[in-house]
Amino acid sequence: MNLYINKRHKIIINTAILTIGLLSTQLVDFNLRFRFLAGLAVLSYALSLWSLWEGLNTTKAFVLMILPTFFTVAVASFYFLLPVRWLTRLPVALAFGLTFYLLLLAQNVFNVASLRTIPLYRAASTASFLFTLLSAFFIYHVIFAFNLLFLWNGLSVAAVSFLLILQVLWSIQMEDRIGAAIVVQSFILSLILGEIALSFSFWPTPVTIWSLSLSSAMYVLLGLTTQELRGRMNRRVVWEYIGLGVSVFLISFFSTSWTG
Repeated sequence: MNLYINKRHKIIINTAILTIGLLSTQLVDFNLRFRFLAGLAVLSYALSLWSLWEGLNTTKAFVLMILPTFFTVAVASFYFLLPVRWLTRLPVALAFGLTFYLLLLAQNVFNVASLRTIPLYRAASTASFLFTLLSAFFIYHVIFAFNLLFLWNGLSVAAVSFLLILQVLWSIQMEDRIGAAIVVQSFILSLILGEIALSFSFWPTPVTIWSLSLSSAMYVLLGLTTQELRGRMNRRVVWEYIGLGVSVFLISFFSTSWTG
């Protein structure tokens, strides 16, 4: 019997285990949820590392695991907020399994593309960018749902945003080491998002609008930065991103109940 497991098989096994882990959150006691989330995050990192082990170096073992780990934690955290019904949670778990499989395929493209040029790099970049925004939206939603002090909102959003932005900016050049410029750019963008989160904490806005506004701000800031780093910045691109940002801001403003 041939027991050889290739990379695609590992990704499928990884996806299946984490999907089952997500479904099992339905059975976890409320007091153990934070420990369960921490364990699920560690499991996601370890399994993703095992799935993409071939060709990894120290930098990629850190950077390429950020998005799978954060995406798992983001969906699992949001999963707890869903109604306690299998009719709702089962489709979400199946959607998570499919998207996580695609996410790992995209991360594998980065792993290979750092060694040689492959035609799937652009598709992987687009997918990674979308998964980053989706992870940010879910995590921002959970942060605001805790109703924390405005300072903690800002610090939490900045910390989460820093790592998510870092892995996107690194994927542009995919150098063997994380350059100082990438760290500084990630810090500045995450600081701006933290300040936006801090200011939004004083807005009487629904949690969904809060997280949507922040993830849209990340889309604008990160999108403009990546376009500039790729040398594709022009007036049309700037107006497209600014137009979307203004549109979301207007939606947030008019959906806010200023009278309470």
